[in-house]
Amino acid sequence: MRSSLEMKFTYMTENVRSAARVLELVEFLAGADSGASLSEATGSLSAPKSSTLMLLRTLVNRGYAYRDNDNDRYFLSPDFRAGAFGWVAQPYARLTAVARPVMEALSEEVGETTTLGVFGQRGQARHLAKVVANLDVRYDTDTNRPIPLYCTAIGRTLISGRPEADWLELLGDGPYPALTPHTITDRDRILAMIGQARREGYAIVMEEFALGGTGLATPVRDAAGAAIAVLNVGCVTNRFHDKREIVIAAVQRAAGAISKALGAGPS
Repeated sequence: MRSSLEMKFTYMTENVRSAARVLELVEFLAGADSGASLSEATGSLSAPKSSTLMLLRTLVNRGYAYRDNDNDRYFLSPDFRAGAFGWVAQPYARLTAVARPVMEALSEEVGETTTLGVFGQRGQARHLAKVVANLDVRYDTDTNRPIPLYCTAIGRTLISGRPEADWLELLGDGPYPALTPHTITDRDRILAMIGQARREGYAIVMEEFALGGTGLATPVRDAAGAAIAVLNVGCVTNRFHDKREIVIAAVQRAAGAISKALGAGPS
């Protein structure tokens, strides 16, 4: 019978071996510019195919890697290739990696552009990622352009996810300029729209930021349940009316999928 010390050493060794295999697989994918098949990954680890497959699926589910369904090859997420593997230089790397394939599927499903937004400088949000709809007539946006919180679906949804006592501070002192003839500039009305977004779980902003464009956004939550980002669909307004309910349901499902991948429970 083994002693408790021997059992403890065996347990630690097994865990170290498992961790080493994960790191070896990540390093292998990092060096595989053309991706890797399951058999190639299995050979690199000298491990059973079944356990290698489970490791690959774990990396995909956590956003560290993705699987190309067309050629059945696995790739390290591009968001983790840049900036110190994404943890130091890009704190949102995992979020973006997890969100991107969901955004691509959402864009294809609803036929509109999708973006992922987070808080930026005071009174503003910024884009982390964008997937443009594959249509001749489509809504697009400059990802380097600051996003005002007061007149966008991304901004109002971000604020709605914070405690109500913080809303005025986040919104900023104003004035809130009219970017289009439809922009709401009255602070009380803006706060009321933020409250509506909180109650309904999403915000719709029609042509307040850009003429011809409608935004629909809903929160993305982390494992602690905090709203850390917003998933947004940017629609051409004259198409939005006919598929409003379809888009609302689709963006909420997609945000839920991203949140689940980040460890969030049911909202």
